[in-house]
Amino acid sequence: MKNHYLLLFILIIGGAMNAQNYKYGKVSLEEVEASEHLTNPEADAAILFRSEEVNYQYSSSKGFELITNVHERIKIYNKDGYNWASKEINLYKSGSDAEEVNGVRGETFYIDNGKLVSQKLTKDGIFYEDSNKFRNKTKLTMPGITDGCVIEYRYTKVSPFLSSIDKISLQYDIPIDKLEVSVGIPEYFVFKRHFNPKSTLEFSVMDSKKSIVHNNSKVERKTETSDYVTRASFKQSKLEYQENTFSIEQENIPALKKEEYVDYVKNYAASLNLELLYTKFPSGATESYSENWDDVVRKIYRHEDFGKALSSTNYFKDDLDQLLSGTAKPEDKMKTIFQYVKKKVKWNNFIGYHTDNGAKDAYKEGSGNIADINLMLTAMLNYAGLDANPVLLSTKDNGIPIYPTRSGFNYVIASVKLNNETLLLDATNTYNIPGMLPDYARNWLGRLIKEDGSSEWVDLMSKKPSEYRTILSIEIEDNLEINGRTTNIFNGYYAKDYRDKYVNFNSEDYIRELELEKGNIVISDLKSKNITALDKSITESYSFNLNNGIEKIGDNIYLKPLFFLTKESNPFKSDERIYPIYFNYPSVVSNTVYVKIPDAFEVESLPKNEIITINDKGAVFKFLVGASGNYLKIDSELQTNTILYLPEEYDDLKNFYNKVVQKNLETIVLKKAS
Repeated sequence: MKNHYLLLFILIIGGAMNAQNYKYGKVSLEEVEASEHLTNPEADAAILFRSEEVNYQYSSSKGFELITNVHERIKIYNKDGYNWASKEINLYKSGSDAEEVNGVRGETFYIDNGKLVSQKLTKDGIFYEDSNKFRNKTKLTMPGITDGCVIEYRYTKVSPFLSSIDKISLQYDIPIDKLEVSVGIPEYFVFKRHFNPKSTLEFSVMDSKKSIVHNNSKVERKTETSDYVTRASFKQSKLEYQENTFSIEQENIPALKKEEYVDYVKNYAASLNLELLYTKFPSGATESYSENWDDVVRKIYRHEDFGKALSSTNYFKDDLDQLLSGTAKPEDKMKTIFQYVKKKVKWNNFIGYHTDNGAKDAYKEGSGNIADINLMLTAMLNYAGLDANPVLLSTKDNGIPIYPTRSGFNYVIASVKLNNETLLLDATNTYNIPGMLPDYARNWLGRLIKEDGSSEWVDLMSKKPSEYRTILSIEIEDNLEINGRTTNIFNGYYAKDYRDKYVNFNSEDYIRELELEKGNIVISDLKSKNITALDKSITESYSFNLNNGIEKIGDNIYLKPLFFLTKESNPFKSDERIYPIYFNYPSVVSNTVYVKIPDAFEVESLPKNEIITINDKGAVFKFLVGASGNYLKIDSELQTNTILYLPEEYDDLKNFYNKVVQKNLETIVLKKAS
């Protein structure tokens, strides 16, 4: 019996000694010594502890302020995790009201000569950036980062914008060992909770209430014209109210899984959004903040930094009149204006749907943010007599809005209606053409706004297939050396992707890029056409010599139908799928191969012709091969019509691609001619 109690005592004491201490600064030697994460050994970093406390604090001088306290401890296992040693804190400002960060503390813990030591974050590692008139940033760069170190920081964010609580992240692309979230809201503010419906994780929420008492509360309540509550306080000498609190405590939250063909993996991270439904203050009427999408876009349109850019024309009309002189067709006007804006005003890399310095100044200075450029474009199109309207959207890294809110949008483009078709235009990138958007802006749906206040959803995703066609002409010499010529044709988004990636490559670097993963190949005589002719397909061609393209066994020659064009593995390898499968755009990838075989050989066997489909022709694969004399022709084409597949369709898609890969790998056999 005594031994039993002794064992129990040892277990209790041992558990207490091993219990994790999450108090700031209490990083343990064991945490720094750990070489890999316990449940995710491949992780480059891990959040050992994260605490986020959100509440409203009241003072007689300022009234209510929204306070967010963040404390985070992160383990960095290797150099690929070093990016977690930097932190960006985004801050909103409007007029004289602005969010600010204070109470910043940080420390890096590492082992030096067998001892646990630390290096503190100093002012040199704290940076303040004035992004634009709506946004500031505070950046933290932790010191002394090495493999295996543990960083810890905390800060307080103070906001006068009482109606807008930041999205609370509950999952990252690295694992979280322990997460604590607490939100306390006075009874005067009623919020609705929205968990990310795309996440597969579930969180338990604990609700509670407590009474708060304040004395000497004598400040007037104030609201801002932008409909954000920026002050809330009262004349009475004593203020007593209920605080509604909810909290989340969770351990062992898995990292977002890395999977191929995901639109934006962070869109599937667990998170919590809080939507203000209404406010009700003592001796005051209930004021609703719950909005529909028409309410949201009308308020955006009425804002001076949006609507004014659409109505101002004096600064460009003389230039535009001269530019369009003699241009009558609406489509020609649209193209001319689009190209003019792209050349006239360069994007300064700031996004947003509000103009920064104003479209007029952007036009004069030749530089502006997204709104400066695309609202200017919309105004010019309308001035030219075209039916043009702005379209609000959310970029992929901003997520997909799950309820009506202005913060759900962070980008604006132009639209123009021609021949009963709505074309989307973004003039911020040199290689954009009408009807095409950059990848980060193709995020499902945007909201088209008209001057009369009406609005409607528009599809941002491309409907027209983009094509990538390759023609391969190969001659197998009598000594079995392979010489040939390749012609590649890119149009649609394939051409845009090509220009975005390769336009600044010199020929030597690009040839090295072309030779990658093609075996023992030497490429020469590279020629390209229409690189800067944006309305035309790009054509490139090159000659090559290939030394390992066929295999000779005895008197037979064995060759793969597509030679170095063959993809030898299925991109979908895992047994299960968590996130939807997303292809960037509808596409046609076509390979046509002509082969001249040596006179001393003839065809022994060819793969069978076959057509494979999936999901009611959501994707179609065609494989055709034929022989005539000593010539072979192989056609292999994969057409992707459906760009989104749900996880429950994964097995079918995986099997489809298995068949495609295997078919392209089937062998052509040549034998000695009789």
